[in-house]
Amino acid sequence: MLVGFSCQGPNRQSGPAEVVSSWESNIAVPGPWQSHENVTTPNLFSDGTNLYLTWIKRDSVLSTLYYSRLGQNTWSDPQRIAQGEDWFVNWADFPQFSANKGTLMATFLKKSDSGTYTYDIYYTLSQTDKTWGLPQKLHRDSAKAEHGFVSIAPTKKGFVVSWLDGRNTLVSNNQSSGGSSAGHQGHAAGAMSIRSALVDFEGTLSPESLIDERVCDCCQTAIAVDERGYTLVAYRDRSAEEIRDISLKKGSPESGWSNPVSTKDHWGIAGCPVNGPSIDVFRNHLALAWFTAGQDKPRVQVAFSGTDTLQLTPGMRMDSGEAVGRVDVVQLSEDSAVVSWVEPQGLEDYVRAQWVNDRGQKGPLRTVSQTESSRASGFPRLVRHGDRFYLATTRGVPGGASKITLTSWPLSDMLPSD
Repeated sequence: MLVGFSCQGPNRQSGPAEVVSSWESNIAVPGPWQSHENVTTPNLFSDGTNLYLTWIKRDSVLSTLYYSRLGQNTWSDPQRIAQGEDWFVNWADFPQFSANKGTLMATFLKKSDSGTYTYDIYYTLSQTDKTWGLPQKLHRDSAKAEHGFVSIAPTKKGFVVSWLDGRNTLVSNNQSSGGSSAGHQGHAAGAMSIRSALVDFEGTLSPESLIDERVCDCCQTAIAVDERGYTLVAYRDRSAEEIRDISLKKGSPESGWSNPVSTKDHWGIAGCPVNGPSIDVFRNHLALAWFTAGQDKPRVQVAFSGTDTLQLTPGMRMDSGEAVGRVDVVQLSEDSAVVSWVEPQGLEDYVRAQWVNDRGQKGPLRTVSQTESSRASGFPRLVRHGDRFYLATTRGVPGGASKITLTSWPLSDMLPSD
């Protein structure tokens, strides 16, 4: 059983909801995925020239990963990346995508055994929209355990990748208890770890690098590369006392990793909250956004730092109360960023977004999309492309299917008036 604030919605109070202001600058963006039935887990990536959207389409047998590229204000026809009958498709652990100098990289999850959480990570590359290569396993171990929650960032040598790795969580008789014993709430043997590797432009996988040997079981990881080529990784750590705050490290798979810098929320929780951090960089500065419920106060926080010092500013609260989390962040300058998150307003849930700088000044609070706190709604993804923001969300539809909604609005709408 997954436990935590992200799986159960916050306690709702009956009565009038806060009025959601009418904001006409955000528009629904049409695209080829809208003709698909039962599409889910959207993700966005911009390389500055092209905007990419990925998603999974499911039927009774197959799961297929597609992408579409926005060019000249028109989305391309869906292109198939990979498909299979034995995939692990999950609301929180979804495919990742990146583009770097004409090379595209994508990941997906494939079942390795009958356990609920026994699955492996596979990656595949394509050169300038040509045929995708044969998928390869990202990690070199053969443990029937959980491997997932991937993050990818372009780097000079290709792509740097981080992931959660459950190879040490197997019970002593070599049988896997779903990859994480007690269904993500504890471990019968070792703990979940976070590891990294480099994938070059030809698809060659470097030796693995251990980032942290004990981390939270099923919160997303986040990764970014600064102007000098240093990799920054953010993840939810896990102490022996079950304190699960966000940790930040700098380094590379080749050179190793720095000591962790913690958000120091002192959130003690026995199970995984399924609510990972987000990180973005601008030159040699970073913005980190995350969800915590330390001191029994669910909230979305943001902090800034130079990538050379890794000295986070004090966390600044972004939500207006009872946040669900599911954050994303886009850094706009050395000292400012836009943060998005999910929070309830009355009996409904919305994605909200706001500009903030490292001095705590904020722009207008925007309600950018309606969503749901249920797992089926997944994790909203936010990206800047040119002078606009794009947000991808998932909504359930009658009959148990799902659809993707993509909204867009001008960057200028987020900035403070002064």
